[in-house]
Amino acid sequence: MALSLSRRLRERRAVGEHELSMPGTREAPEPELASEFLGGTVERAGDSTYYLIKEDLALDFPPLIGQPQRLKRQLQLVRGIGPKTEERLRQAGIVWLAELLDHPRFGREAARVLKAIDARDGDWLVRCGASNWDVAALFSPEEFVFLDLETTGLCGTQPLFLIGLIYLQGGKLCLKQLLARSFEEEAGVLRAAFESLSKRPVWVSYNGLTFDEPFLKARFCYYFGESPAPRLHIDLLRHVRQHYRDLLPNCRLTTVEAYVLDSYRADDVPGYMIPDLYYQFVMYQEPALLEDILLHNSRDLQSLVRLMGVIQSL
Repeated sequence: MALSLSRRLRERRAVGEHELSMPGTREAPEPELASEFLGGTVERAGDSTYYLIKEDLALDFPPLIGQPQRLKRQLQLVRGIGPKTEERLRQAGIVWLAELLDHPRFGREAARVLKAIDARDGDWLVRCGASNWDVAALFSPEEFVFLDLETTGLCGTQPLFLIGLIYLQGGKLCLKQLLARSFEEEAGVLRAAFESLSKRPVWVSYNGLTFDEPFLKARFCYYFGESPAPRLHIDLLRHVRQHYRDLLPNCRLTTVEAYVLDSYRADDVPGYMIPDLYYQFVMYQEPALLEDILLHNSRDLQSLVRLMGVIQSL
């Protein structure tokens, strides 16, 4: 029988310590998966298990201040219409996209934009130039999810072990951390996340368009052959760069917390240490090895909620 990833990791460490080279040495038994720590519970998803830690948060969902009706007046969403053409059309009395439907040049594209608005095809509208916030207001707060991953590397061929989510449940913002206590539990984490993400078409992240969404897609496709996709993905890093690039030392989330949210982390675990701490946890199943990682993930997510409220008003 093929050895599990967790067992191979332990044996590799044992070889490095020359434990297997000693005559008569018995292989150490595989430790039982840790449980009953940080108030979490063992859950089942499909054929796998995972560990769930959840918490109701003393945070409010940030008010959505966009104006979706403005989208139907934004003539530049139509391909081929720039500022000068828009001005000429407005001088001719054309204010609404619907008034372009019979236009010989722009009618077909105007119909396409209106169809996308009705279908709430957020990512397509944003690519056409629509404001994230006007598009976001097409959705209800219950359709949003804030997400953050913790992984064993930067490539989607490497496992992830923690998916943190914040979303509205029962009228309150709830933090859910889906943890793989072994490499084999990654499938359970992903199956549970698949269900939650599929129900919530608006994803909010920090650098998620570059990292989190592609990484998730690679892992979902590896296990299930398909991946949920958001209708709108709001990557707050891109907004931070737009508004604060020249004002801050850098655009790391912890820097933004300090300068914009007036929040400081004195004891945050460095990102480069996270994979090694997780490998140690897999071998020894000591929950203390994960506490700082789980706290780091929770802080990241709660900062996203607060930051979205700030950035919308800029």
